[in-house]
Parts: sequence; structure tokens; C-alpha cells
Amino acid sequence: NMEPQQAAQIRDAWSQSPKFLELTPKEKRVPVKGKRNILITSALPYVNNVPHLGNIIGCVLSADVFARYCRMRGHETLYICGTDEYGTATETKALQEGVTPKEVCDRYHVIHKKIYEWFNIEFDIFGRTTTSQQTE
Repeated sequence: NMEPQQAAQIRDAWSQSPKFLELTPKEKRVPVKGKRNILITSALPYVNNVPHLGNIIGCVLSADVFARYCRMRGHETLYICGTDEYGTATETKALQEGVTPKEVCDRYHVIHKKIYEWFNIEFDIFGRTTTSQQTE
């Protein structure tokens, strides 16, 4: 639990500066011995459509809020998300649009990323399930 004095310090810092609303640098985050290290992931949205409020509210926004809370508490926090680019939904969308599944993935990954940025949702890593890091 947070001590009242600590809560007051955070409240004061919040009111004096929008520090916690700003995106943090994307430096490489690694676990720190002796500190509380927290890994946060959220459900990966499919890339077969534009994200809707259900994607945002039900998955990524709540995880983003929790990540910010953990950082405010001074915990080493890593928030990972990305787009799920496999499955029938992706193939079906490619057939509907007359393009390859890769083209669907490339297009909708960018759309997802831009929408989350518009909502000021901050990921430390926003990846893709089709990258070599995920498949090798």
C-alpha cells in the first residue's frame, strides 16, 4: 500500500507537470535486481480490421493505465503488445481486399499503431507475430 505522504507527492507532481502523461523514452528495459520488475501484456488484436473501442478499452487501455501506475510507483515496468497476424481472419480479409495476407498485415499494423498513438497509449514494445523474432 502507498503511504499518504507518497500519495501526496505523486498528486503534487501530477498537478505541476504532465510528466506521467508523456510518452517515456523507448530505451531497452531490463529487469533490475532488487527492484520490483513487472511485465505487462495485453491481448493481441487481429489485423483484419481497424481497432474499435472494444479493442482499446477491453485490452490495451487498461494495460496502459496499469503500466503507468506501476511506473508512478517506481517499479521497473515493461508493457508489450502487438498485432496478431495469423489466422483465418487475416486470410479472409486478404481475399476480400484482393491482396496478399502480408499486405493486409502491413497495412493494418500501421493503422493499429496510429490509432493507439492517437489515444496516447504507450507500449514499450509494439510488435508483430510475423517477425523473425516471433517465428524463429
